[in-house]
Amino acid sequence: MNALAAQSRVLVAALLLVGQVAVAQTAPVAHKPKTSPKSAMAAWTPEVQQSLGLSATDFNASGLNKLTKVQLAALEASIRPDPKKRLLNCSANPLVRGRIRVFLTVAGDDSSGQIANQIRTAVASLSGVDVVDVATNADRVLNVVIQEQTTAKRTIGFTASYLTGTPCTQEFGGQKTNVELKGTLGSYTDAKGAGLALDLAGMLDQDLQPLRAASAP
Repeated sequence: MNALAAQSRVLVAALLLVGQVAVAQTAPVAHKPKTSPKSAMAAWTPEVQQSLGLSATDFNASGLNKLTKVQLAALEASIRPDPKKRLLNCSANPLVRGRIRVFLTVAGDDSSGQIANQIRTAVASLSGVDVVDVATNADRVLNVVIQEQTTAKRTIGFTASYLTGTPCTQEFGGQKTNVELKGTLGSYTDAKGAGLALDLAGMLDQDLQPLRAASAP
């Protein structure tokens, strides 16, 4: 019995040892949590000033130094002009206080130029209006086309078709071109033609009201 009891104790000890080894092999290994590296913070550079128009002082005062570099790059990308888009700039010439500059063109059936002179005089007589010779120097453009109305080869009157516009600069693909932003479209008819100038001047006077408010001293 003593020998059997001894063998039993050895067997139990062996089983306990095997169990401890098995537990040690299957127990999960504890890992330290991975810590992500600290994101690099945004900093002012000459390139930042070129894209955002901010000095180093303004950059910090605006709180942009609290952004990460990734966030700053996203901000610059969001405001950077897309070269595939057409950019329209209609404020190349600052308004002169109390004055509006108008560029006038008259074409069509006006071989003597009499109607064109009448229109130019009427427009120039408007309060606070200066007639200029170049569209790029103007705040508003007035394009007029004169059409002669005839019956049996006899002139019975004239029609003036007009279109106002705002001079703008369009940029596309690195190229700048002068364009007009279309405004008011209409026409007037007068039996003798002299009344066309007054009609057009009266229309333009109303069309210029928003600009007058913007250029008021």
